[in-house]
Amino acid sequence: MKRRFENLTKKAARAVQHWWLMLIAGVLCIAAGIAVFAFPLESYVAISILAGVVMLVVGTAKLIAASASGNYLMMRGYVIVGGVLDLLLGLFLCIYPGVTLAILPVMLGFWMLYNSFVLLGFSGDFDTFGVPGGGILTGGGILLLILSIIVLVNPFGAGIATVIVMAGVGLILFGILLCSLSTKLKDIHLNFDKEDTR
Repeated sequence: MKRRFENLTKKAARAVQHWWLMLIAGVLCIAAGIAVFAFPLESYVAISILAGVVMLVVGTAKLIAASASGNYLMMRGYVIVGGVLDLLLGLFLCIYPGVTLAILPVMLGFWMLYNSFVLLGFSGDFDTFGVPGGGILTGGGILLLILSIIVLVNPFGAGIATVIVMAGVGLILFGILLCSLSTKLKDIHLNFDKEDTR
């Protein structure tokens, strides 16, 4: 049993070698969230395209991190599905920004909802491997879940101003959580490397 766990941790160490992709995606999400607040009166179409670009980058980062390694730690199936969904939503928002204006709040709400569950899953993985700091992801995942529910409860009656605020807060929160996740993944990788040298 112990040997099996050691093998699993070695595979997990390979799974997190692309932790920096999540950091880049997180920084981009934070920058996009700040841009939403910095230019609140800009076109709703611009917000749609901005959200699409962010989803494309996040989706690409997820797919590269998931497919470039065995990815035993990073909930590979969920990350791949999430990455594909991010790419599809991102392409749709970028290609048809005018069409998606009516459904943008719903798309953003479901996007945040799915990613909140992914973050909660990561925190469970950290608990399994005894990595400290999973509570940040748990708390952040719950906050993102609550924010997504607020957006989804009344997506069309909330108004453009509310959608802009929710989009900005959601992007900044998700970006901070992705940055935190990336540093945790980096720490796991370093911890496993230390174990391998003993």
